[in-house]
Amino acid sequence: MKQTRHIEPMSRRHGPTLILAGGAGILLLLPLLYWLGDRGQLVLVFLMLACLVTLVLGLLKLREPVYSFSLSEDNLHFHHRIGGWSLHWNNIVRIDQPRVNSGLDLVSLPYVGIKIRDYDEFLPLMTPRLIVHLLTEQRPLLAMGVRFGSIDRARLHDWLIEDTHYRSAGGHHYRGLAAMLGHRMSHLRELYGYDLLVHESNLDRDTPDFVQLLRHYLTQGVTPLS
Repeated sequence: MKQTRHIEPMSRRHGPTLILAGGAGILLLLPLLYWLGDRGQLVLVFLMLACLVTLVLGLLKLREPVYSFSLSEDNLHFHHRIGGWSLHWNNIVRIDQPRVNSGLDLVSLPYVGIKIRDYDEFLPLMTPRLIVHLLTEQRPLLAMGVRFGSIDRARLHDWLIEDTHYRSAGGHHYRGLAAMLGHRMSHLRELYGYDLLVHESNLDRDTPDFVQLLRHYLTQGVTPLS
């Protein structure tokens, strides 16, 4: 594991193909709209809109980072289009696919869950812009807790407006966005057992297989704590 391994997300795949298909369709339909006039115009306009949507979808895919994860013998790094975060393997307690009870069934969520040992090695490194995005992106995970009966709506309302003061287990005080993220991670841990949840669209394979890959690096990367 001397070399860093980069993971290309599934969400980025087929971007160039979609752009090519959408662009070619538009170029083909434009002269047809001119030549046919009112005949079949409604169908052609519909096809034109479909090609435009395909083109935009391809462009959005290419806006995503080329790699979603970088795995080395020392660190796990997650890449986002507005930043990223990094964890030393020693600061990771557990990696798994979160599961929740739904009646008598156990439902696997489309996420990879990461439980952190020490928030103080993570929170100070987060940029305000990325924190805002994470807080917004993770709101559905809180709402999901109501759906599965883990919390009630009154508690969800309180959690959606995170406190701007937070004290970590290590005694460090945080204010502002970092404090809000600290509270959010604590709430996710209470609901699902993990502090960070990464959606499966950022992976390059099925979630269980990716969990096994991360666990392999975790096993090799963790050193005994003194």
